[in-house]
Amino acid sequence: MSDLFDKLAAEEEKFFESEFLCPVQKGSKVRVRISGITVELTVKPKKYEGWGVFVSANDQNSAKLVRDATLAEKQGYLKLYPKFSLVICRQGDAIGGIPANISDSRFSLQGQVSIALPEETRLFDTVDVRFDGQTFWYDQHSRFRTARIATHLRDLLTEEVKPEDVTISGMTQEEKYAYALAFDIEIESKKDRKEERLKKALERGGAKLRSYMERGNTYTVEFTVDGERHRSTVDTETLQIASAGICLTDHRTGKAHDSDFDLQSLVGVIREGHLKRAIHRW
Repeated sequence: MSDLFDKLAAEEEKFFESEFLCPVQKGSKVRVRISGITVELTVKPKKYEGWGVFVSANDQNSAKLVRDATLAEKQGYLKLYPKFSLVICRQGDAIGGIPANISDSRFSLQGQVSIALPEETRLFDTVDVRFDGQTFWYDQHSRFRTARIATHLRDLLTEEVKPEDVTISGMTQEEKYAYALAFDIEIESKKDRKEERLKKALERGGAKLRSYMERGNTYTVEFTVDGERHRSTVDTETLQIASAGICLTDHRTGKAHDSDFDLQSLVGVIREGHLKRAIHRW
């Protein structure tokens, strides 16, 4: 038994005196195996992200960056792990993809997976990744899929073409599914941005958004001012008032002044009307 411990101690000492290659995501620790045991080390510098060559620091709890790995070193590392192909369906802070070949029985994936350290990827690209048992590391763009389909799908997404209306010669079922996922994400994201815009306009005036509905080029917005509910219709581009929901007609001239206000300034008018008890709803 003492011989085994001596051997393990020698292997550990040898490791901590040598350099090692490891991919790192920003803010994450590196994982290395010493005699079959997985060890996690904190990376120095802390903000490093990429493929690096490291050496163990004196405290043996952290790894210090020596240099960036070469392309050959990176490729050698990746070849140690099984390769899978994914179709990218999510961009932004995290890049996500789904299996490009759902019939691949080597691995069962449910839904999207995150792709670590991606390089110049765009929606609907098909990329090869390597799985180390925990993380899917980007390897390369697949050589077996044409960029034509990915480009066409991105154009259709910009036009907000519904998934059921997408038909492209040569498109796989997996690519169509990736489009449907990206479409839902994009529509939801736009909805969130619209809601945030309305919310900010109302909050600047001192009101609170309750709900909104989009119809053509207008929003019907429900909000509260000093605890009272109001409903107004505004232009989607400018947030100018199309219908205030209260009477803004000059009784002397008969002219309606709804369009003189935007959503933010309307709140001030409503609040003044509350104070003067002069609110008349349509």
